[in-house]
Amino acid sequence: MRSTLLLLTLAAMLAAYAYFIEADRPPRVEAENAKERVFNMESVDLVELEVTASGDRTVLRKTDGIWNIIEPVRTKADGIEVSSITTGVSALEIERVVQDIADDLDRFGLSDPTVEIAFKAEGEDRVTRLLLGNQTSTGGHLYAMRSDDPRVFLVDAYLQSSFDLTTFDFRDKAIVEFDRDDVDRLSLTTSTHTVKLVHADGVWLLEEPWKLRAASNTVNALLTKLDTARMQAVIETDGANLEVYGLAAPLISAVIGAGSAGATLLVGTNTDNGNSYARDEARSLIFTVENSLVDDLTRSPEDYRQVELFTFNPTTTTRLEIEQPEARLVITKSEVAPFAWQRLEPLPGEVDQGTVSDLV
Repeated sequence: MRSTLLLLTLAAMLAAYAYFIEADRPPRVEAENAKERVFNMESVDLVELEVTASGDRTVLRKTDGIWNIIEPVRTKADGIEVSSITTGVSALEIERVVQDIADDLDRFGLSDPTVEIAFKAEGEDRVTRLLLGNQTSTGGHLYAMRSDDPRVFLVDAYLQSSFDLTTFDFRDKAIVEFDRDDVDRLSLTTSTHTVKLVHADGVWLLEEPWKLRAASNTVNALLTKLDTARMQAVIETDGANLEVYGLAAPLISAVIGAGSAGATLLVGTNTDNGNSYARDEARSLIFTVENSLVDDLTRSPEDYRQVELFTFNPTTTTRLEIEQPEARLVITKSEVAPFAWQRLEPLPGEVDQGTVSDLV
């Protein structure tokens, strides 16, 4: 009896040991299928980036958490585009090793790679490079290699669109810079009219060509479009030929005021492909914008007038009074469910709910 209990105890201990050991061990299939990461680093650690692709070489550097282009121009970078490439590189996995020691880089398109990405992590002097070559015959993968590793391996081909970026792709393409929440003035000048608006006490007011309440939704929609509009192309960086693009005497001027700060967008003539030349008055850069933005900037002054007779929220309205020379009608909504409309004057009574709701 005692030997049986001892055997049972030993069996239980072995089972518990096996359970805890195996629980921390990945399943065999998972372990066999685990892919090797190309780089052992995290995207947040990168502070320098150099991308050679589509005939461009772009060098970027991160300072105080902000990415900027430093070559071939010095300008702010598009954080989303930079994040796309840094995240993609840090998460890159080897799908399959083709050769342990490459014997012919031309065969894989790696002697003259389509994309070359060099990067440096914070606190490191060493630059690491990734080379991307041809697609495989099936089109599902790209041949790739590290500059410090003799192996040629495959990576997913869908990543190429995230890596094959030009200098223009990387640059911040905002057409003007302003703080959307602080805007309190807007002036639009075209060849035919000027519209001036001010924001006070939570509403937009027209100051020119009339002094009256403005259609706030229309003004806010235009400000949102100015805030989110992006350059379609960069034409010149020095702004030396303003006359050529109709910007010496702009066809449209949009002045955005935010307290003591402000921004001015100037729009010139049309391009051959249906866009328009434009520039931010604070910069020498000449770029193009979509003509849908130009259409919004050239709205008639009438479009900014508030067309509603009254401004109120019908869902929260609780009282309606209608007066005529010989009669007065007063209707109120109850403050408890079912929140029905009732007549108070001239005689208390019920009213048709649908008729009152349509009227309000």
